[in-house]
Amino acid sequence: MQEPSILFQSISGEKEAESPVRKAFRVPVPDNASVHLSLGKKEYSLVNISHGGISVLCDESLDVECDERLPGWNVHIGKIQLNNLTGRVIHCSSMPSGQLLYGIQWVDVTEEQTVNIHEAVARLKAMAFEDNERHIDLAQDDEK
Repeated sequence: MQEPSILFQSISGEKEAESPVRKAFRVPVPDNASVHLSLGKKEYSLVNISHGGISVLCDESLDVECDERLPGWNVHIGKIQLNNLTGRVIHCSSMPSGQLLYGIQWVDVTEEQTVNIHEAVARLKAMAFEDNERHIDLAQDDEK
């Protein structure tokens, strides 16, 4: 065999787009958590939360563009209330179920909202580890 069986394309001098780097640990919402997520009068399913934002599962499109800001998010986790947060749509993925998974990043967060977000994340993290069979200890949260 004298000729190469694979053809290679030359690499351009341009740098490929960098993939996003997560800066905060995402905490999944346990099944037994009392969580309500709304934007305006519509309720949505909260998949996970971090200090930087949330993942939201929707049955229909939010009718927004990527990078668009959406004010008015309300997240209630037990007695913890996060009200009137502004989120920026980071991504939207289609799920096999036909639902849409949105990544929302918090923007323009006040100091009080930051404290409440940290409290909500800590509460869900504690719930996630309460009844674990492997007896995993909670590590210190180095983001505080």
